[in-house]
Amino acid sequence: MAYLLGGSLLRDRLKDAGMSQAEFARRMDCTPQYVSGLISGNETMSLEFAINAAFILKCRVTDLYILIPSRSRKG
Repeated sequence: MAYLLGGSLLRDRLKDAGMSQAEFARRMDCTPQYVSGLISGNETMSLEFAINAAFILKCRVTDLYILIPSRSRKG
């Protein structure tokens, strides 16, 4: 089964980690505005960013997104 990426679960992972958006932005070396954009869906998280975020938040990359099952994947 294939999956499509849905909305961001970054806000939930930050809450689980007890980390503020500002602290996360500092640790990721990005702006708080970018983090806010990721959470709101106005920005797209690159795979590289997601890997580093998962490391900092002690979660899996797939924990950062809502995964939507897809019957087929065009490619």
